Amino acid sequence: MKLIINADDCGKNKEVNAAISHFIETGKITSTTVMANMDDLEGASRLFDEYQDSISFGIHLNLTEGHPLRYSQELLDRGYYKETANVAGEKGNIYLNINQLRNKIISTSIQKELEKELCAQIEKVLDYGIRISHIDSHHHIHTSLLMLRMMPKLAKRYGIHKMRRMRNYVPSASWTNMALRDLWKQLIKLQNHRIVMTDYFGIYEEWYDNGKQILHENTVLELMCHPGGAYSEEECKLLETDFTQLANVELVNYNMIG
Repeated sequence: MKLIINADDCGKNKEVNAAISHFIETGKITSTTVMANMDDLEGASRLFDEYQDSISFGIHLNLTEGHPLRYSQELLDRGYYKETANVAGEKGNIYLNINQLRNKIISTSIQKELEKELCAQIEKVLDYGIRISHIDSHHHIHTSLLMLRMMPKLAKRYGIHKMRRMRNYVPSASWTNMALRDLWKQLIKLQNHRIVMTDYFGIYEEWYDNGKQILHENTVLELMCHPGGAYSEEECKLLETDFTQLANVELVNYNMIG
């Protein structure tokens, strides 16, 4: 079995970046994905410069946290930004608030505004010199109904041919739930046949708690983790795992598949 362990949220802040660096050095992750609109993209760029030959660096598209890179009056007017007030009651900072739209059908004009934001995020990561290996997203927004038509188009526009699939390593899920998750993959690939995904994607803790299940030898499994975030138990389990002792497991990254 080929195994990708991806650290989400690279670039979120200095603490997350430091934790990701530690996990790379200790051989616990093989990939990470970068947020363009958070506090330490410069730190993420330095990690790329240092570790680009060791792990893959994708983009962690983000419509649910942090500041937009591209201001949209239409999104503000429709309540799709959160706007804080300062102590004087005046308008203050603007934050992304798109999660409310994730499974809704929206107007063409709103789709265009969201697409401009995502293009700005991809282009900012590229401007920092980071070669993007694959696409995933914060809070899995790229797998939502909202993004179903947008994601294949963005991948084609920027020549990114690998994408995180909808989570389908879910030991407790029903077959109907799994069928719907597989349907999403088929609909994405129907629009852009060049997109490559892993066979399975899940959460590191679930894989650990299910006895580090080894799937078929030709299977590619991606597991996500969150070093430096509010996932201390997950980090402990990851640090406890000695991958050299797992028979029939080959650690790979997104640059090595497809």
